[in-house]
Amino acid sequence: MGVTITLTNAAGSGGNVNVGLVLQGGPDGTKEGTENALALQGLKESCLPSLPASSGFQYRSCTPHTYTPSSETLGAYSGLIPSKTNENDFMLALGYFPSKAIQTAASSNGDKLFAIVDFEFTPPVGNIASVMFSEDQIGFLAGLLAGEVAKSRGGKVAVIGGVDQPSVRRQVNGFGSGVKISCQTCIAYGLYSGTFEAGDPKLRTTVFNLLVDRKVSVVFNAASIFGTLTLKNLTTQQGIYAIGSGSDEWVTNWAYGSVPGSEHVLSSVQTDYTVLVKNVVQSVLRANLTGGGTVFYGVNTESSQSAIKLAPPHEAGGVFTKEIEAKMQGYVRDMTKGKLTTGVDHKSGDSRSSGSSSTSVQLLALTDKPSNSPNNNKSSDTDDNNTVSSSRKNHASSLKKPLLGSRSFRFEGHLDLSTVLSRLFFSTGGLLVACLVVQAVGMIGPWIV
Repeated sequence: MGVTITLTNAAGSGGNVNVGLVLQGGPDGTKEGTENALALQGLKESCLPSLPASSGFQYRSCTPHTYTPSSETLGAYSGLIPSKTNENDFMLALGYFPSKAIQTAASSNGDKLFAIVDFEFTPPVGNIASVMFSEDQIGFLAGLLAGEVAKSRGGKVAVIGGVDQPSVRRQVNGFGSGVKISCQTCIAYGLYSGTFEAGDPKLRTTVFNLLVDRKVSVVFNAASIFGTLTLKNLTTQQGIYAIGSGSDEWVTNWAYGSVPGSEHVLSSVQTDYTVLVKNVVQSVLRANLTGGGTVFYGVNTESSQSAIKLAPPHEAGGVFTKEIEAKMQGYVRDMTKGKLTTGVDHKSGDSRSSGSSSTSVQLLALTDKPSNSPNNNKSSDTDDNNTVSSSRKNHASSLKKPLLGSRSFRFEGHLDLSTVLSRLFFSTGGLLVACLVVQAVGMIGPWIV
């Protein structure tokens, strides 16, 4: 049963409300484009020192308080949130790590309402509102775009999922549903990497080869850091188009177009924390936010109200054309009106519109062997020592330009003989070539200075 918010510390209806926003922990958490920065902007736009009564607000003023734990760990939040509860009439936290601390504070303060973003309590807690982005719509929007682009590019697309769990399945199956609507003849592949982290380079190579072997032309990232690293190799080595998620990945992970492959970033499905936090706080100020359940925020034709939206195409405007952009706007209108739905079950993340199957994509297992393709595509994984931002930590990265593509090589700077031989061998895929080079070097060795 939901609990309507009661601001016991406010001076009755028409008084002041203290709102506490608990940000994600760690250094540089408020850089431009990060979820913290967007959330802070949402708080700034909604928690005002003077609130207009004409907007339906039940209180005259709002005082914001922000808190940042020292690190993104369960322990850092447990020492912060309960101690700050008495200072606030309402507290909102971001992500998984504050969940236990929020639950502890809520159990000790049953007359107050709390909210947590990007985490869902199951079973629900009476005085906590779980606030979620509609993850099925994230995948759905990406699938609609992928299908539109792939129509003239072979008709094969894919989504890289992280851990096989409901939140990820919602994106994967939403993606497949979107593809079926925008391109009925397209094939949508999907796989679960089992991780959101960088992972083993061999695992990224396995995923790379599976997708290249299927000749996909567009790939959507639903695997955070793992997905971004794999997409970097796919864009630079194969010219495959990428759709990011969470942040505008062209800005955050392709560093404003300064990282190789940025011209192949079609767009990203952004989750707008400014819109979400602003709407949650305004619901509190109108005294109509309730606990004991989940509140969803998704796409909307009004950009100021849309918590899920597509980032600009940036360098990919020649592929993500104005014509496709107009079609995407039409899809968003139909989604807003309820005319177009994802067909994904929220609880399980399974597809409800795929007949007897629970998935809307053709799932690839990591153990699948490549088909008998004439192309021996092997990923040169070059991103092991670089940092990329996850959908939860959007810091721009500066990645080294790959020296070696999958089927070609070029020399940059000073390379020793062993490096040259190695690159010749792997770029041509032939032992014979390497042997011939060794023989030639032996013949001319005395003349090499």
